[in-house]
Amino acid sequence: MKKSILVLLVLLIVSCGKSKEEQMLFDYQQKNVKAMNFDLNDLDFKIQKVEKLANIKVADSMKHLKLEFAKYWTKNPEQSLVDTLSFEYVKSVLNKSIAQQDTLYKLYQESTLLAIRNNNFSNRIEYKRKRDEAMDEMFSFKETLSKVEKIESRYNELSKNPDSILSVKYKASYSLRNPVLGNAKQSFDKVFYTNASQTEFVKDEEIE
Repeated sequence: MKKSILVLLVLLIVSCGKSKEEQMLFDYQQKNVKAMNFDLNDLDFKIQKVEKLANIKVADSMKHLKLEFAKYWTKNPEQSLVDTLSFEYVKSVLNKSIAQQDTLYKLYQESTLLAIRNNNFSNRIEYKRKRDEAMDEMFSFKETLSKVEKIESRYNELSKNPDSILSVKYKASYSLRNPVLGNAKQSFDKVFYTNASQTEFVKDEEIE
């Protein structure tokens, strides 16, 4: 009899506890309110529902990276371009553009110095302007190349395990009293994302 009562008490305690997902939500929101010197336990925090929406695989992140990369080529890339545009081709074009602007920079720099020696004020101003424009263009291409190389590096790293889970997407509904608004009761519906090990929520976003 005593053993049966003990089992019932254990089951009751377990049933009253939070699920893994609810605990992750609690911990995530606790961090948020702690940053404002509040404690979630004092804000009547209640979870209505936490439901899994989807696994976010590495392959999904790779698609996003490829789209981000294609935007360095054109602002609104079509899917066919995203699928076929290669890192090597874009880097080749950027390197050629950098070399071209470097040549122009040196040419206008020599022309500027020659105009100074000849006391040709108007030419000196014009060559200096074109020299500076070439330098700005060259640095702009170099900056773009650096960003493209970073995306490529990340893309290649992810491609080693495209089927692994990068994150899990959840939808959660909860409520709390907002101390900033005079403890007014507020309800929220948000999307949350876990880390790769699925042990905590690391990001949230509004539901559109």
